[in-house]
Amino acid sequence: MKTTNESGFSYIDVMIAIVILMVGILALMSGMGGAVLQARSQEQQMVAKQIAASTMESIMSVKETDPDRLGWDAVGNIGSNPDAGGVPQGVFVVGFQDVHEGAGPDEIIGTADDDGVTLPNMQRQITIVDECDPDAPSYNCPTPGVNPVRFRNVRVEVRYFVGAVPRTETLQTVLTDYAIASDAGV
Repeated sequence: MKTTNESGFSYIDVMIAIVILMVGILALMSGMGGAVLQARSQEQQMVAKQIAASTMESIMSVKETDPDRLGWDAVGNIGSNPDAGGVPQGVFVVGFQDVHEGAGPDEIIGTADDDGVTLPNMQRQITIVDECDPDAPSYNCPTPGVNPVRFRNVRVEVRYFVGAVPRTETLQTVLTDYAIASDAGV
């Protein structure tokens, strides 16, 4: 009589192999999920940078606009930059606001009349503060009725969310009213 020696995988061997295979597949899926999240984060960051840059360009264009329409006095947050009659001249909204695709009827990004589709998970804050130069106080620090503010610190922050985590892109500059300075012979 011939005896046959049958060999093969036992049930336990198969289960161990399946567990090892599942651990590998789960690790691969986790890595892919992380890569997708990172790509989405970079996309959101790029959009936030573009929003901040276009907002800063809009603010600079207001400064260069005809003073009868806007001009230097309009470069400020709403309620700031009072004119000689004490009327606030600033046109940019205060605090974090939803970002809209359109600039609105005034054609200026970041003002109260922005319209169009709201960009999801994006908010913008424009902060404009008068600055005094301690090295040249007679030209840069306002004295009521004598000399106007010549420097404004402009900060644009765009807050976006990656999942539930808030992130912020910031762009900051200092604007100067060189037209008034050159007119005064400075």
